[in-house]
Formats: sequence, C-alpha cells, structure tokens
Amino acid sequence: MTGLETVSVQADRRGEWNVSLGDGNQNLRCESFEDARRLGYLWAARRHPCELIVRDAYHRVVRREVIDGSEQHEATVSAS
Repeated sequence: MTGLETVSVQADRRGEWNVSLGDGNQNLRCESFEDARRLGYLWAARRHPCELIVRDAYHRVVRREVIDGSEQHEATVSAS
C-alpha cells in the first residue's frame, strides 16, 4: 500500500520486541509482545492513514490493519 505510514511490531534477532515506524528512524523496545502490540496501536492511532503490521516471534504477519481515522480495515492472518 503506497502513501501510508507504517507502524511495525516484531521481534529482533535477540528476541526483544520492537515497535518502529516505516522509515526505521523511530524504534522503541518493549519487554513483551503485548506491550509492543499496545504501543503499536497507540502509534498507529496517532497517524492517519497508517498501516499497522504485527508479526509473531517467527516473523509471520498475524495482523495487518489500515487505520484511516474513520474506520479500520483489518486482516488477521492465521498460522497454518
């Protein structure tokens, strides 16, 4: 999706959870997946429109949402 700012939640190589903006200039580490997920939603809610991508510890996309201020378009991906 072009023209959207991206907020990403994912684990790094050391197993720490990171929340970052698409350009990678803003990163914040969190102690747990839940903390990172909550922070990702907070950051995304303040940027409209925005794409929120949440990956699990195996880097699989488990949630992808476009937050545009009026409604949310979400896609949840189930692991197979």
